[in-house]
Amino acid sequence: MLNISEHNSIRDKVRTERYSSFRMTNSLRIARLFKRFLLILLGLLIIVLFLPWTQNVQGTGQITALRPEMRPQTLQSPIPGRIQEWFVREGDTVNQGDTLVFLGEVKDEYFDPEFLTRLQEELTAKTQSAESYGQKVDAQRSQVTALRQNLVIKLQQTRLKIKSDSVDVVSADINFQNTYLQYMRADSLFKEGIKSKFDLEQRLSKYQEANAKLVSARNKFTQSQQELLAIQADYNEKIFKAESELFSAYSAQQASLADVAKLRNKMANVQTRRDYYYITAPQQALVTKTIITGIGENIKEGQPIVELLPLSYQIAAEIFVRPVDLPLIHIGSEARLEFDGWPAIVFSGWPNTSFGTFPAKVAAVDNVISKQGNGYRILLVSSDEQRQWPKQLRFGSGVRGIMLLNDVPVWYEIWRQLNGFPPEYYESTEIKSSTKK
Repeated sequence: MLNISEHNSIRDKVRTERYSSFRMTNSLRIARLFKRFLLILLGLLIIVLFLPWTQNVQGTGQITALRPEMRPQTLQSPIPGRIQEWFVREGDTVNQGDTLVFLGEVKDEYFDPEFLTRLQEELTAKTQSAESYGQKVDAQRSQVTALRQNLVIKLQQTRLKIKSDSVDVVSADINFQNTYLQYMRADSLFKEGIKSKFDLEQRLSKYQEANAKLVSARNKFTQSQQELLAIQADYNEKIFKAESELFSAYSAQQASLADVAKLRNKMANVQTRRDYYYITAPQQALVTKTIITGIGENIKEGQPIVELLPLSYQIAAEIFVRPVDLPLIHIGSEARLEFDGWPAIVFSGWPNTSFGTFPAKVAAVDNVISKQGNGYRILLVSSDEQRQWPKQLRFGSGVRGIMLLNDVPVWYEIWRQLNGFPPEYYESTEIKSSTKK
């Protein structure tokens, strides 16, 4: 075999540049190029390892509205009824208060077209009855007052009579004592022979007469006292009876007033029920779907009739994230969104170099996991007035969210992913400012 020196001497004698095979098989040149390529690749790799990488949390969801009243809604019938007439069709735009559908009645108790007139007549009768009972209450109250006043007058008169009778008793008793003393003196003088028997008999007669007057005065005084008790008992009975009739009239008046209140309430309910025959739009909206169709179809209370889409709304993205990522997300956290139907080139670690994504920030974070078990729900809204979300977005269209966290070197992110460590805890500006306060 030829050594290297001999090979070089032969190469010098032969002009190798004239032959392409020599150029293709020149191993020393290829080795130098490959070495240079490896060095450049190593340098680029080292540079890339020290580039900043934005940690992120990703999730998927759909388009919705920020506020509840801005989201699509269905109108229900507050009463059972029958569809009589439609005033709109799907695709129509309606303003607040516009009539959508007219319902007919299905309950027999409301079939009478003069039902309100009948209730008004009954209400008038009950009102007059309550007024009559009110007049009776006033009359009974006046009667009780008059009886009490008469009782006072009668008692005063009887007490004066008792006082007069008591004076008569005292006078009769004094007269009785005097006649008794006179009779005793006349009896002594008769026994001594000074007085005649005639005088003695006269004194005896006066004594007996005074005794009879005393007994009569005492009886009259006792009768006056008994009359006082009888007057009290009689008037108390009359007063109690009048008060009983007063309370009965008052009770009847209150019952009539209660019936009046019930009738007024029933009239208000009937009037309100008739207002519910017309289903109106609660706000300016677009009629997207008529759930109940046709004429004459019966509907139940609370059954959906039509679906509306409000025309004035603030769009938001509803994203679901894993429970393990929830502590990393706060209100005000920045994010990037990728909408279905909009082409995008996404570099999750370099959001500024991504194409077709839109800036957003977290507006609300749920504290309860979704019923479907697909994670915690967060709401995101646009954060850049210069780059607004597409106006063509529709409710329910898909969206992918990338919630941005801390910026770290690429080598650190690779090391974190290999070891399974969580991302760096991110604290938003709003949380930091509130903490400082």
